[in-house]
Amino acid sequence: QNHQTTMRRPSKPLLIAGIPIAGLALASYNGGTSVSAWSPAPHTTTATSRRSQKPSSSSSVVLHSAIEDELDLSSLHLTPQLEMMVTAFSSIPDEKTRHKQLLYMASKLPAVTDDVRISENKVPGCLSTVHVDCTLEPKEGDDDQETMVVNYFGDSDGLLTKGLLALLIRGLNGATPEEIQNVDPQFIQAAKISQTLTPGRNNGFLNMLAVMKKKALDAAEGGAADVDAADGGAEEQSAIVTSFEEIDGKPMYN
Repeated sequence: QNHQTTMRRPSKPLLIAGIPIAGLALASYNGGTSVSAWSPAPHTTTATSRRSQKPSSSSSVVLHSAIEDELDLSSLHLTPQLEMMVTAFSSIPDEKTRHKQLLYMASKLPAVTDDVRISENKVPGCLSTVHVDCTLEPKEGDDDQETMVVNYFGDSDGLLTKGLLALLIRGLNGATPEEIQNVDPQFIQAAKISQTLTPGRNNGFLNMLAVMKKKALDAAEGGAADVDAADGGAEEQSAIVTSFEEIDGKPMYN
């Protein structure tokens, strides 16, 4: 008698931008009709559009934002890590799963000590209390130690806000101050994260990015950015939103 042995392929954890999905059945649309499991390998990006299934390169990925405007990721000047996460988040077909993924990222954000939770590090205009700071260090692998990169750390008492902070920290860490200044905040629309958030949370996200840009600028100039940042700092301050409106039916998530 011939015995047939069925070999089961070992299950692999679902990943999004190299981050395992905590028990979520992530799926993406395939051809606009069927749904298939979405489990990219680490350091692999996948862009899916309901309107088009044409392959796209990492340097020029066209996505549809919440307002149906086409955004070319290459025009947003994203860091490689941030572009990878934007592409991955945009592939998630529903808001609930994106929300859960942000909460999972919040749970993985490294803890900080109380000396980070000071007024100088507090992000204004957020519904939750957010603190963020950074250090400037030589780029790893740079023997001449001429290239300096920024590494952020922070915390929030709101879970969703903490997830947004974790996304920014992961996306901006290891980038130069110049690269960070060039990041266009419209990437939150390209990632479709703005659809998950109320106006207050969207404003808080923009405030976090504005503060992180200012922190990188100050660190690059040795904390003495008062001269050149007189205009730049005012510009960043004007980007900070301190008022917002609620939307009926959209809870003000923490």
